[in-house]
Amino acid sequence: MKSSTGRWVSGDDFFDRGPELASLGRLVRAGNHVLLTGQRRMGKTSLLRELGRQLEDEGWIFLFSDVEGAVSPEDVVADIARAAHPIRPVAWRVADAMGRLFDERIDEISAFEFRVKIRAGLDAGSWKRHGEGLLRHCAAEPRPTLLVIDELPIFLKRLLSRDRGADRVDEFLSWLRGVLQGLGNNTLVLVVSGSVGLEPLVRRLGIPDRINQFYSYRLGPWDRATCIECFGRLAESHRVSAENGVAEAVYEALGIGIPHHVQSFFARLCDFIAIRRRNRIRVADVETVYRTELLGPSGQSALAHYETRLREALGEENCTIALQVLA
Repeated sequence: MKSSTGRWVSGDDFFDRGPELASLGRLVRAGNHVLLTGQRRMGKTSLLRELGRQLEDEGWIFLFSDVEGAVSPEDVVADIARAAHPIRPVAWRVADAMGRLFDERIDEISAFEFRVKIRAGLDAGSWKRHGEGLLRHCAAEPRPTLLVIDELPIFLKRLLSRDRGADRVDEFLSWLRGVLQGLGNNTLVLVVSGSVGLEPLVRRLGIPDRINQFYSYRLGPWDRATCIECFGRLAESHRVSAENGVAEAVYEALGIGIPHHVQSFFARLCDFIAIRRRNRIRVADVETVYRTELLGPSGQSALAHYETRLREALGEENCTIALQVLA
């Protein structure tokens, strides 16, 4: 098991989320559209990637699109098209609908180039039509298809900050809802995920019905036993020994079992003993590393990111109140 402190994991490095993987898999296989939420670094992307890998083994098509950097609906449609590029029948139909933009074979251009061309052909008057066509082409595939749109709430928050932002968010979500309803019981299943939930946003805008086609699923932290087991697995894989009680001390210091934080704590403890030319982690090391590293300057960026997400979810005024409560 590799020590991973920033990337999503899969295969042998994917640890313990068996119950969540099973329940989310049941929802998707039954054709439910899902809204997956969970705080940052909880493992949402890893969970979805692992589910996608398993579904591909069963014959599904798995498409993953990260729209965190999108600034317009046109960008979102282009990002989904990029994810669909490897599915040649879908890519050919999309290219055919875009007409003269494509003067070469689809298999001769990269997914990035495909996205660039698609984006060049989209504007405020055409993104709905081409976006609906793209999703319909995915749904028309003979194999069932799982499409994940990651960090859609962040895109919507960015859209909200623009001119007529509330109307634009309403327009996009209404369009998505209408397209999914129009597909009926077709073979396309959509999972929307994000560390900022959609529910607070649509409630604040007074449009909660725009996401009632989604089954809401929240990914929570690991429990104490799972954190201790993960730490032990990491130590064994990296041939690092630890005194009795180290894993328990790590969990007590963290206070909550966020998978990334367990991984990060282990990595920093390994660095700590390596500098001191030791191969054994002591219980006393846990407090030192927690105080100087995780709560020190090098660990503050992750904590600052939580504040950013809180502000995105609650707005400036309510975020200030929330920070006062937390303090």
